[in-house]
Amino acid sequence: MVVVCIVILVYMVLLLGLAVASPGIGLTGALLALVPDDWRDWAHVPAYGILAWLVMQGFRLRGWPLPYALLSGLAVTVTFGLWTEVAQGSIPGREASLPDLAKDGAGALLAAVMIGCQTLIGRPAEIAGSQAIEELSQTRKGSRER
Repeated sequence: MVVVCIVILVYMVLLLGLAVASPGIGLTGALLALVPDDWRDWAHVPAYGILAWLVMQGFRLRGWPLPYALLSGLAVTVTFGLWTEVAQGSIPGREASLPDLAKDGAGALLAAVMIGCQTLIGRPAEIAGSQAIEELSQTRKGSRER
């Protein structure tokens, strides 16, 4: 579990570092300047989707029920997105942006939907499998008793 927390924190530091980098200033800024503005704007969706997925899976690994893990993961991701926008607004050459925050939330929501669908689609197979195992064990018990 410690490894999961470290991975999440390292990824958050990476996102924060990219959020406060000024395009054209320093190494990170020089690399950011190479990326077209539209790509940087839309990169929020997959970047924060990955963060949300990491956080939600971390909660699931701790045994949290699916709804709690998804809602808490959404809350953590959107809150982190909000604070990175606040930090970004204090950097010369950067500005806080409500559309960027909306894209952060969209990425987090997309991750929640994907995890929810993946879990619900996989669940009928688990239920059917457990019922088949139970029926098989009942059949074996019946044959032993005869």
